[in-house]
Amino acid sequence: MATKLMRKYSKPMMAVLGVLLMVTFLVGYSYQSGMGGSGDAFVLGKLNGQPLTKGKLTQARIDIRILRNLPALADMRLYPMWLSQRSDTRAAIQFYLLLREARASGFFPDIGDINLLVKQKTLRKQIGELLANSNFAQPNVVQALEDLTTIDQLQVFIGGACRPSAPQLSHFISELGTSVKVRYARMRASDTAASMPTPSAGQLQSLFAAYRATLPWNAGSPTPPPLINGHRYPFGYRYPDRVKIEFLKFDRAAVLAKLKPTIDDIQAAYAYYQAHLSDFELTPPDTTTAPAKAPKPQYKTFDQVRQKLIRRQLIKRVNLTFRRMLNRAGHIADKPWSTVDVNGYHKAVPESQWVPYGKLATDLGKQYGYTPVVGRWNHWLDSDGLASLRGIGDATTDQAGLSQAVGLSVLAMKVHALDPHSKNIGLLLHLQVGYDGPVLTDTHGNMYLYRVIAVSKAHNPATLAMVRSAVVHDAQLLAAYHADIKAGVKLATSAARIGLPVAAKKYHLAVFSPASFKALENQLVGITPDGQPQYALVPGHLPGVQVRSAKLMQAAFLLARQAMAKSNMADVSIKSGASQQKANTNGQSVAKLVLTHPCTSVDLDSQLAVFVLQLANAKPVPVNILHDSTDLAGVGRYLMGHLNESLLEQWFSYTAVTKRVGFVAND
Repeated sequence: MATKLMRKYSKPMMAVLGVLLMVTFLVGYSYQSGMGGSGDAFVLGKLNGQPLTKGKLTQARIDIRILRNLPALADMRLYPMWLSQRSDTRAAIQFYLLLREARASGFFPDIGDINLLVKQKTLRKQIGELLANSNFAQPNVVQALEDLTTIDQLQVFIGGACRPSAPQLSHFISELGTSVKVRYARMRASDTAASMPTPSAGQLQSLFAAYRATLPWNAGSPTPPPLINGHRYPFGYRYPDRVKIEFLKFDRAAVLAKLKPTIDDIQAAYAYYQAHLSDFELTPPDTTTAPAKAPKPQYKTFDQVRQKLIRRQLIKRVNLTFRRMLNRAGHIADKPWSTVDVNGYHKAVPESQWVPYGKLATDLGKQYGYTPVVGRWNHWLDSDGLASLRGIGDATTDQAGLSQAVGLSVLAMKVHALDPHSKNIGLLLHLQVGYDGPVLTDTHGNMYLYRVIAVSKAHNPATLAMVRSAVVHDAQLLAAYHADIKAGVKLATSAARIGLPVAAKKYHLAVFSPASFKALENQLVGITPDGQPQYALVPGHLPGVQVRSAKLMQAAFLLARQAMAKSNMADVSIKSGASQQKANTNGQSVAKLVLTHPCTSVDLDSQLAVFVLQLANAKPVPVNILHDSTDLAGVGRYLMGHLNESLLEQWFSYTAVTKRVGFVAND
């Protein structure tokens, strides 16, 4: 009803009030009046020596809730992406302090700016839906937009102080537009490590001492390994949090193979077919030359889809049976865990009192005619190890209260013994050793009941002997890597004379010739509500190389800059020949040096790999574009919108603002 009224009266109200937000027919109670009370006096910390209570953050919390329901603001680059993601309280503190800082600096909301803001079609629609479907009233939305635009004025002011100069813009255009093409060969330590000599006791002890307190690095991590002794090697001997688990697997395929359809299944399948006939429409005929009258739709017959629909009914029967079995299993397994402590977790129960999964499976088999499979992992598994388990490692839960499906590799690490201060998923699901976790379902429809049976908190190995085999392996990798670094320098020197394809044969290395690339790329990151593509500026990468390496990119573009500087050419194409002769204006012959095969070697510590690059081609941005004022202005806006984001995010971060204004949290 409210939505219909909004459609009917929105235009006259815009004419009278100028802003859609002033919808008089939606006068409800202010959401703020319904907040507060319990816990408002709780002190979160000190602001310049004075207590900051929870109650003072009420308006900030309302603002954030409203802004999160208006995704169109993000498309207009207004949503505060710098808001803390760690907790709602930190986000509210951050918003409150920034608003306070902006007001103290003389920034205030401009109703004219807000009027222009809400004329955006998508935002108007989202505001209307928010007002019609929530407890928020129009004063709350107006206040949220006023507070947001106040902080945005501060953000614009800070961003304006970083306005790039013309040379910076020219450099940016050059980086964005220059394309480079290289050939490369790769040496990997893992290919030759086994042939390295056995490391000495001193080498092993030195490596162990350096990485004893470091976790092994995950190659898929977006952050590089830590810097230790000047290098970022991917070594680490610290034991991560680990668990042992056991589970019951309810195998859907095994039950389906023995299940025969009944007359009820066939009748239910036919009823579904009739109720969803449009799902089975045949491909409509070409009507481009047919009469204007639309042809009668044609559908697949029931016999054509019979087997598929009957199987669908059988799967429903199996799922229903599994749910009943799991409910029964959970009821039985829960019996020893009757006492709950003040934090919501169950009081610990000795393993001897846990209901054995083997007995539980047998009892279920007698009652339901199907015995689930019992699985148990008696060796330690970290998060990656859990994720790699077949079947259950891919399974997730859609437990009520979770914002998204969560898998075993996350759930098992959130048990109370490993995460005692959990205020989120661990406490929500009462995850603890011995107590059944939520039911999991994998991509094949198999269901699992599981529990963590033991935990090992992250710790350093006490002696070298405990991780000796890993240290020996890493020492041999390191020896192979150092040998590859030396070989890479020699190969680059040789390739500069005779070309990489020829020189690489001596080392039995393949040479790759990927497509050209640029230092910066516009990457598609999403689609706006209006259907427009969204792009983000990201560092470029060398095609065919899995790792995005800034060091590789820098080396490739350095080769290109050196070649272009020495050749003074707009388009450098590397050809055979040490030099070429060119007559000057006086008819005299002058030698012009041309780098025949520009090469370099690049060692990547985190990958334990060495790349030898040879420049094949470089195409810089034409000079007329670099000096075109119109293009510079456009790139200036682009640069301000993208490159300054990192600076603004740091300046607006929770850590930065609390430090600037003198807030000290109590945590």
